[in-house]
Amino acid sequence: MFIADCASFEEAEEAEKLGFDYICTTLHGYTEETKGASLPNMELLDKMITNLSTPVIAEGGIWTPEQLKQALELGIHSAVVGSAITRPQEITKRFVQAIK
Repeated sequence: MFIADCASFEEAEEAEKLGFDYICTTLHGYTEETKGASLPNMELLDKMITNLSTPVIAEGGIWTPEQLKQALELGIHSAVVGSAITRPQEITKRFVQAIK
């Protein structure tokens, strides 16, 4: 099984042509061309799901259950929820920012 970590739709298209089993949005927002992108990028997920036949895994920037639900409703295969549940410093920072 091979998973393509992609930053853009074009990379996802190429990954599908190459025969990857899954396409993941892991690198979106972390490359020079996608730096500063809003995460999670629901438009990108929707474009991938609509135009590709390879299953799409949403990864990057899913911070709330509502965002996860929205991505699932788009038709993603699965999702990776990392920092939102595994980094206490980040969780605390969100609470502190909310009350400032």
